[in-house]
Amino acid sequence: MHKKNRIFFGIIFEALAFVFAFGFIFAEPEALAQEVRLKDLTQIRGVRNNQIYGLGLVIGLSGSGDSKKSLATNRAAANMLSRLGMQMKEDEIVPGTMAVVMVTADLPPFSRNGSKINVKVSTVGDAKSLAGGNLMVAPLRAADSQIYAVAQGGIVIGKAAGSGVQVQTVAVIPDGGVVERETMTDFARGSTLTLALKESDFTTSQRICEMINSHFRGFYAESTDPSAIKLKIPPAYEGKVVEFISELEALKVVADRSAVVVLNERTGTVVMGGDVLVSPVAISHGDLAIQVGGGNSKDPGSKQSIVDMPGTTVAALVKSLNAMGVKPEDLVSILQSLKVAGALKADLRVM
Repeated sequence: MHKKNRIFFGIIFEALAFVFAFGFIFAEPEALAQEVRLKDLTQIRGVRNNQIYGLGLVIGLSGSGDSKKSLATNRAAANMLSRLGMQMKEDEIVPGTMAVVMVTADLPPFSRNGSKINVKVSTVGDAKSLAGGNLMVAPLRAADSQIYAVAQGGIVIGKAAGSGVQVQTVAVIPDGGVVERETMTDFARGSTLTLALKESDFTTSQRICEMINSHFRGFYAESTDPSAIKLKIPPAYEGKVVEFISELEALKVVADRSAVVVLNERTGTVVMGGDVLVSPVAISHGDLAIQVGGGNSKDPGSKQSIVDMPGTTVAALVKSLNAMGVKPEDLVSILQSLKVAGALKADLRVM
């Protein structure tokens, strides 16, 4: 009896070992797939930045500001001094010490009164440099013509002369803007949310829905198109939308992607996924001949050196070509020819 039990448990143990071994083999490709947080794949529709802009005046420049030909600068300076109680004509402004600039900024969602934001200033006139200047108070408006922030601050660019000179006519003022009007974002309409995919994809959209429904144990997510997912807030999270979104953003899913090969003809740079496939094909370029996908590589009547490549991926092809000393411009030409011939199973994008 004991001997039979030992035989029985031995068979069970061997069966489990077989299952685990094959389970590991089958699961290995999935393990290689990269999981990405929903926070990095999607965004809540309605939660976005708003662009604000305005005109400003930079003062305190050491002869690098707008010249006397810039009528806008002279007029702006005269108006500013008039508001301060000093009556001055436009032709009395000293040129080179001031510059009219365009001030732009991104107003983040849920900005509160008094929040600090970064602003960018760019010259409008013929000023040569904004280094060392100071931006006077400039109101920033949105598309509805309402003032949402004001900007002010000192401009620090970097080197103004010598080697390594930076661009002197554009500068960023960290925390140079102060929010004056709060923005209200109605992202949760009733009990529903809309997730917008940053990159539209049917497969990724369906995977996200399955992940959400599985995690929250219900049918709450529905994919309406490859770029949007309608999401019902579960009853357990009523009145706790922030908590629900926080848990939602932490979920991970395997993001699908299209096969793309990017070429930079100027530098010869090739960027592609390692699984981009190449159909069996013969390549002849100059004194080089390559047989991709196997086949008979012996051709006594040919003067070319034929090299067999059993692999059928672009990564293997490019690696072999680089090892043979193929020049970047020849590599780009070969990949373009493969695409025309229909052997390259990917979108080819040339920069």
